[in-house]
This record gives sequence, structure tokens and C-alpha cells, in this order.
Amino acid sequence: MPPPALPPRILVRADARPELGGGHIMRCLSLAGALGAHGAEIAFACAPGSADLVPALSRSGHSIMAARSAADFDLPKAWNRRAGAIVVDLYSSTRADESRMRRIAPVIAVLEDLPERAHDCDLLVDQGFDRSPADYARRVPPGTTLLLGANMAPLRPDFARLRTASLARRGTGTVLSRVLVSMGLTDVGGISGDIVALLRDSLPTVTIDVILGPRAPSLPGLLQAAESDPKLNILVDVEHMAECAMGADLAIGAGGGSALERCVLGVPSIVVVLAENQRPAARAMAAAGAALTIETPEALTDELPRLLRDVSPQQLAELSANAARLCDGRGAGRIAEALLGLIAQRD
Repeated sequence: MPPPALPPRILVRADARPELGGGHIMRCLSLAGALGAHGAEIAFACAPGSADLVPALSRSGHSIMAARSAADFDLPKAWNRRAGAIVVDLYSSTRADESRMRRIAPVIAVLEDLPERAHDCDLLVDQGFDRSPADYARRVPPGTTLLLGANMAPLRPDFARLRTASLARRGTGTVLSRVLVSMGLTDVGGISGDIVALLRDSLPTVTIDVILGPRAPSLPGLLQAAESDPKLNILVDVEHMAECAMGADLAIGAGGGSALERCVLGVPSIVVVLAENQRPAARAMAAAGAALTIETPEALTDELPRLLRDVSPQQLAELSANAARLCDGRGAGRIAEALLGLIAQRD
């Protein structure tokens, strides 16, 4: 009798840094959860300090291996220097790096945001709203499986689970009474504190929930402010993000995966572009009537008070309905099935 087959072993290569944020690891954790539900064994290889910036990584139970560069990293000893697949979610990786990874794994999957880099991969995921196969025609090997569009975004499952309930509580009579501020775990440049200050001046009667990472630069000042303001709630290292977002009448947040999470729940949003790679998605959401946008952090002081002053219940309802059409939140499961199918083919 042959020995029982080992579960697929999948290595995730992703980093978190103060200037980069934790979004890459968060979306990889969502994908890891979907893969784990199919019995896969997952390990992460990350740059030093990544788990400190994204505590959810430490809590996940996955092995966390040291990464010294894009393609120089450790694997769990029990794997004997082999994996069934490597998932790469790095802006710093190159096609040459991915080719080197083939010495370790027969299947390479890449999570990409902008169709400007060439890859040596078997599966490529790009959650951009308007992506098409033509964008990658000469950037990936022939026969590469392409999973494109917002419905391929690997989001946490709680968002899809709460989608129906969240959409049911929104309508044309919504009064703006609760605002969520979620600018990413690393709070680049202390932007959350700036937004809260503008919110408190513009809408002094609303309740403000602020989600931050444990090392966010805004955290000390906001904790101090919350001591004397019962309408200011500071939430650190949140595990129930979907529930927090569901309760908001309006969210102010960065682009990327968190913007798509809000779309799943139909939460009206003001998207602040923090990095160039977020700009296309923010503009696509604005063009679809699914969000209001502020193009740069420097424009906050002028733009945010104006947008808050002019927002109406009817506009909130329209933003919610348009956002909900863009993403259903089930991308992680779709990616997992495609990746596991490729691994099975190579066994």
C-alpha cells in the first residue's frame, strides 16, 4: 500500500515594512486561510520585523521563516527544501527571482497590483478593477493562469459572510453618525491623527472609530485625545475588522485591499491615495460612483472638510450601492482552488 499523500506545502513570500504597510501580508493571510481549509500546510518567509508590524501573522499559527532577500529565504526543516508552490507578493521581486524559486517549487504564483513587471509564474492574480489578459500578454509565460479583477481579491472571509447584513442596514435615510478611520496598520506619516483632527472639527457630533496597528505613529496622541472624548474610539490590532466596518455610515481609508473590503460590505468611502499603486483603483472606484477620492495626503486639509460638509444621505446610499457591485469578497477561495489545481497537475 502506498504511503498517504502529504498535504500540499505552500510557502508565502511577503513582507511588511513601515513605509510599505501590512496589506501584502494581510491579503496573503486571507489566501492562506482558504488554502488551509483545503488541507494545505502554509509557511511564511518574511523580512525581519514583519510579524511585529502585523501581529495577525504571529497569531495565525503558520511557521514564519527568515527572508534575507526576495529569493533568499528559509523553509521549514521538515519540508526538506521543497515546496509544492511558492506564492510571491513582493514589489521587490523580479522575474529572475521567481526563476530561482523554481529550484524549490514546481509552481510559482504571483500577487500583482500593476501590470508593469514581467514574471516567471504559473498563476498571476491582479485585483485591479479593469485588468484584462492583454495587460500581461508579454509579461508572463504562455499558458499562465490569470485571475483578474476585483472579485479575485483575497479578502478575509468575514466580509463575504457579513455582506448581506451590512447591505440591509443601508438606505436613502442613512444619517451620518459613525465614521470609521482605517489608514492601514502602519499609519504612514501619522496620517490617521491628521484625519481625526479634521473630522472632529468638521463633524463634532459624530462617533469616530480609529483602527491602528500597535506601532502606528498616531497611536499615542489619539489615545490621549480619547481620554477626554467619549466619541473617539481607538482600536488597536483589530481582529474583527468586518464587524467594525459594517457599523460605519462612512469610512475614510487607504486604497488597496481595504478599499475592496469596504466595497464588499457596501460601506460608503472616502479613499485617500497614499501610494502610486493605489491611484488606479481609487480612480476606478470614483469613476464607478463607488467612492469619493482624495488624490494625495497633502490635499487632506482642503478636500476632506469639503467632502464631509457636502455629503448627504442620498449620496451615502448611492456610494453604498455602487461599491457593493464591484466586489463580492470571495476571491481567496477562487485563488486557492486554482493554485491547488496547478499543484495537483505537477505532482
